[in-house]
Amino acid sequence: MSRFKFLLEAIRNFREVGTVIRSGKALSEKITSFILSEDRYILELGSGDGAITQRILDRMHPNGKLLAFEINPNMYENLLKIKDPRFFPINDSAENMERYMAEHEIEIFDSIVSALPYIVLPEELAKKILGLCKKNLKNGKSYMQLHYAKTLTSLYEGVFGNLETHFVFLNVPPAYAFRCINENK
Repeated sequence: MSRFKFLLEAIRNFREVGTVIRSGKALSEKITSFILSEDRYILELGSGDGAITQRILDRMHPNGKLLAFEINPNMYENLLKIKDPRFFPINDSAENMERYMAEHEIEIFDSIVSALPYIVLPEELAKKILGLCKKNLKNGKSYMQLHYAKTLTSLYEGVFGNLETHFVFLNVPPAYAFRCINENK
């Protein structure tokens, strides 16, 4: 998807997209830097047009599965252009992740990468999705969240109990890559 088409889609559906610009290379690199080559099962939330998706595929296990949720139909259509047998785009809300985990025979995720615009979601829905992420992420593994402001750090700390903040100056606009380690089990 071109930058211009991304911008138009973002303006029309800001509550779904949450930004007006695609994630840049530096941000994509940072947000995926905690994915290990042995990570087989990865969840991506808010995949957009796939700017981060390809980097996840590059880093993950060759026999893994990437479930990628994107609620915006036009962005989802763009994701269908990615041809990788490990990639499974889903045009549904992230709150339904467990149904798709069962369909794809995934018991638990090794990594979760999110670009969901929690700032525009109802608080109850944001907490529900984050709670599902915590429940369905292996102990000691990473939940990574992309953000353009530090306004919701207490939300992530409240769910995961910890938060690392990484500022990515070279993104336009500059952004944050948050990382939480799951210490659930």
